[in-house]
Amino acid sequence: MLRSFKVVAALLIGLIGSLAFLNNLFNINSALFSVSAVISAPEQPYYKIFGPTFPAAWQAWLGLVIIMAGELLAGVLGLVGAARLWKNRNASAADFQLAKSLAVAGGAMGIVVWYGFFVIFGDLYFNMWQTEIGLGSVNGAFKYGTVCAVLLFFIAMRDD
Repeated sequence: MLRSFKVVAALLIGLIGSLAFLNNLFNINSALFSVSAVISAPEQPYYKIFGPTFPAAWQAWLGLVIIMAGELLAGVLGLVGAARLWKNRNASAADFQLAKSLAVAGGAMGIVVWYGFFVIFGDLYFNMWQTEIGLGSVNGAFKYGTVCAVLLFFIAMRDD
């Protein structure tokens, strides 16, 4: 029974990454505007950014492509990981443990994307918290990163 829940947990990681990617893809102009608004840092009413900003359009595109690639990778790893776990749900404990690698990697990629890109770079370097658009993005990222982390740890737990 616990193994079935781990399959669902991996599926959820896959859905978070895939839906985030698709949401950005189908709202590409809004996604680009959001990334540009953060990395160009046009308005910083309180804390000033202590390093370079990135105002060029190509830099915003590059940032968005990196974010979306990470989201897609988290999604694919989670979904493929869920399929592998499902296939091995009746296997030995050692084989099931080995089958977890892609699902765990999907959760780890989710942590990199939503904690690394948004919380560390976006919030701490670009001071996203100072703007309405940035605060909304970092709040969402914190939720998705936390879910990925919790699900990753649940999947990685030994169940033998």
